[in-house]
Amino acid sequence: MSIALGALPQRHQHCIEIQNNQVKIPTTLLYDVKTRWNSILNMLERSVPLQEFTKNWLQTYAEFTPLWLTPEEWRQIQYILEVHQAIPFWTL
Repeated sequence: MSIALGALPQRHQHCIEIQNNQVKIPTTLLYDVKTRWNSILNMLERSVPLQEFTKNWLQTYAEFTPLWLTPEEWRQIQYILEVHQAIPFWTL
């Protein structure tokens, strides 16, 4: 989903515009970076607060709807984040 969103500047800008007047600092999804061990964790942490904005973004870019996570997958992300929340404290 993050690659689809960031692939074109127009998609990226649309994601920012959806957030305007609703958050202090609009952000977008992060990419997984193979050379950084914690990038998946960072990507998941960013995705949770952006869940509703991303869902709104999909109304314009419906071709990416198959990439949307199921409720069970969102629960799994929450669980992963809960289990791993102490890792950055002990490793950074």
